Amino acid sequence: MTATYSFLTVHRPAPHAMAPALAGALGTRAEDVDAADEDGGRTDDRNWDAPVLCTYRSVAGDLALAWDVSVSDAVAPPAEAEAALRLAASLGTTVLYPAGETPPSAYWAAGPDGTVTRARLYEGEGDLPVHTVDAVETPMEQLPAARVEVFAEILREQHVETPVTDAFAAEAVPHGDASATGAVNRAREALLLWERLVRRIDAGWLPGGRYPFELYAEDLRTRDRLGELTESAGPGSELLARAVAELDEVFRRGTEDDAGALLGRLTRSGAEVAHRGWWWHRRPVELPWDR
Repeated sequence: MTATYSFLTVHRPAPHAMAPALAGALGTRAEDVDAADEDGGRTDDRNWDAPVLCTYRSVAGDLALAWDVSVSDAVAPPAEAEAALRLAASLGTTVLYPAGETPPSAYWAAGPDGTVTRARLYEGEGDLPVHTVDAVETPMEQLPAARVEVFAEILREQHVETPVTDAFAAEAVPHGDASATGAVNRAREALLLWERLVRRIDAGWLPGGRYPFELYAEDLRTRDRLGELTESAGPGSELLARAVAELDEVFRRGTEDDAGALLGRLTRSGAEVAHRGWWWHRRPVELPWDR
């Protein structure tokens, strides 16, 4: 087998409709697909040589059916995202499939109208496991109980180029032997988080275009820590100060001074924000949490 797919559907289609829909999604013929219910006891009469083997089983909660699909060399399978969209359109149901990130709850959801969004899925245990779609990043008509929010855990995992941090680490610890709990490594970790934010701002909040305020505030508190680290006389403090100054300029380009009015309101600290660092006095030109 050359490819495998793991799909979950909101609805349970009629058994006779599954093979044709799956064939259309994979770009093959219905007769090339053998689909069987895992709990149906059908094993002797299955066509184990079929180019596409689908074993499905019932689940409970927000979803109805889990599909395990294996595809042989005889079929040129599309990417899982494309196959899910085709299957959703054919059956008129929302299809979930695993995302590539570390959290086991990370999924994509493809709607029959072509909408594709992130979904957070919690899977229960037992003979008939309960599947709960806790949240989505875009409203999905067939998942009305799911909250709509930006997934902070995914944003934390997204790769962002950090050349300034990389250069700082290479110069401050040329042999890569800094203590994990030492001052230089703490500075590198804080610098990395700050650079991830400013690069996102500079790129117009790509790739997703959204960023929750809670994460933004965390990043500003990271800049607070960098201020403390650059004022210390610890190892690498001069290198750190230069790196921070370079990133601060990028931050200034993508923000504007509002005397802390926005952040004072959002943090409910009011005028107290004026006593914080200058980065608290500025607001992004584009507000990613309002999209």
